[in-house]
Amino acid sequence: MGFFAGFCSGFALTSSVLFITIQVHRTNRLEQRRAIREQVDQVNWLAASAGAYDRRFAPQDIPRTLEDRLKRKEDRITTKEVLKHRWNQEVEKISRKAHETRWEDIRDTAVGGWKSATNLFKKE
Repeated sequence: MGFFAGFCSGFALTSSVLFITIQVHRTNRLEQRRAIREQVDQVNWLAASAGAYDRRFAPQDIPRTLEDRLKRKEDRITTKEVLKHRWNQEVEKISRKAHETRWEDIRDTAVGGWKSATNLFKKE
């Protein structure tokens, strides 16, 4: 395996591990945020002074029964949905960049880089 192939494969492996680690961390943070919000809603519902005396003034959007809580849990974001959304964003960004790129400029830049590299090696 040459230097360039080894460098590219090492870069791909490292960036993949970093990307997956960041996504898992982000998903855990979202799950913790959802759990904390749910607990805060329950505490606020229990501690609501108007709702404690007269249930007509209790907040209507907070689930009171177990069935309501289960319905609300179905709406939470899963790891699969977060990863799918991030993947779609990356694909959209890459396809937009590929569509808007002038390939002549890239060719000229690559030729200039190749000439610079050959000149560097010829001098040594």
